[in-house]
Amino acid sequence: MILAVPATLLVGAMGLRDVLVPVRLAADESGITVVHGFAGRRHVPWSAIREIKVDVRTRLGLRSEMLEIDTGDNLHLFSQYELGASCTEVAAELRKGVNGRP
Repeated sequence: MILAVPATLLVGAMGLRDVLVPVRLAADESGITVVHGFAGRRHVPWSAIREIKVDVRTRLGLRSEMLEIDTGDNLHLFSQYELGASCTEVAAELRKGVNGRP
């Protein structure tokens, strides 16, 4: 019971966050907008992005991908479930924006 109540509250808070802020990453011609904190947003211009890479790991026969966007001050991580698409595909599209072709 001691662990069940906090776990239930945590899962409920995460579900509420998904309802309040369903879009985690958005890109346009000026840069990207990422979720910051529980429900805040932060705009990052293309020039501030240092590196975009996909971390692929295999463990116990399961493959997982995480998109990593390094802005120098922050490292933004996204799973394919948060993005609604393959991290590799999203990274390829974002790299076009970094190279000046959004």
